Amino acid sequence: MRLVDRIGRRLKLRDLHILLAVSERGSMAKAAHDLAISQPVVSKTISDLEGTIGVRLLDRSRQGAVATPYGRALLRRSIAAFDELREAVREIEFLTEPTSGEVRVGALVAMMAGLLPAAIHNIRGQYPQLTIHVRQLITSPDVYEHLRKRTVDFIVGRVLSRRREKDLNVETLFDEPLFIVAGRRSKWANRRKMAIADLSKESWILPEPDTEVGAIVADIFHASGLEVPHPAVVCSSIEMYWALLPTGNYLALLPRSLLRFSTHRAIIKAWPAPMPLQLRPVGIETLKNRTLSPAAQLFIDRIREVAQPLTKPLKATL
Repeated sequence: MRLVDRIGRRLKLRDLHILLAVSERGSMAKAAHDLAISQPVVSKTISDLEGTIGVRLLDRSRQGAVATPYGRALLRRSIAAFDELREAVREIEFLTEPTSGEVRVGALVAMMAGLLPAAIHNIRGQYPQLTIHVRQLITSPDVYEHLRKRTVDFIVGRVLSRRREKDLNVETLFDEPLFIVAGRRSKWANRRKMAIADLSKESWILPEPDTEVGAIVADIFHASGLEVPHPAVVCSSIEMYWALLPTGNYLALLPRSLLRFSTHRAIIKAWPAPMPLQLRPVGIETLKNRTLSPAAQLFIDRIREVAQPLTKPLKATL
């Protein structure tokens, strides 16, 4: 009997679930505890699974259990299989009750305080039973692993990759320039224009220098022939910006979408910052060959609608 036929007859989703639990926990005993089954059952299931496929799936030692290359290959496909089944159930639920459903969104920091809340408020008015799970993501090289592991349906934010990830779909929503921002009580509030070269010695709130946004801010100063100013505050928390800017003592560089949608826009004034380079746009990123639930598609459509005003030309100030 061919391997593919043997697997089709003998492989069970429960077996794959146990293998996944052992791999994630790194121990058969811990997996057994989490699954509320005995360790011998876990051990026999893994042994039978290896016998069915004909290769070793886990390397066992006193330190625990680690997936072999064969095990990792099977687990990658298993995660996708479980995800498709989960999406099938979510789709059935949505079809039986179109006003409900669940969406899992990964969002970068600026989206958390601007575009995303606006889109959530917009769609919840029409679909009050819709549940949206939001996970804040940081701008790190492994940010897309959340998509690959299916912990989020899609990611919304500035497109981080300098090259196209072959397994991702990227839809551009709008360009995202930065603005110089000050409180309306500040000494700069009555100015019609702001030149960044005149502000290098002021009190700046700046992002962490080793982040994506920190690199963009540094490029803006360098393009004007300036060093990045010595910051008064280094922080990536948007809440900190909104707490300090109204005092009138600080300046910051913030993205356009945040200023457009934030409820704090009335307490600040903003001027376009010089753009010495082509900044990567804001977009929606999804995993190729993954079927999204109707609820996720519905929310993506609403994000597109809410983002539409940001496709228009910039104003001199905000």
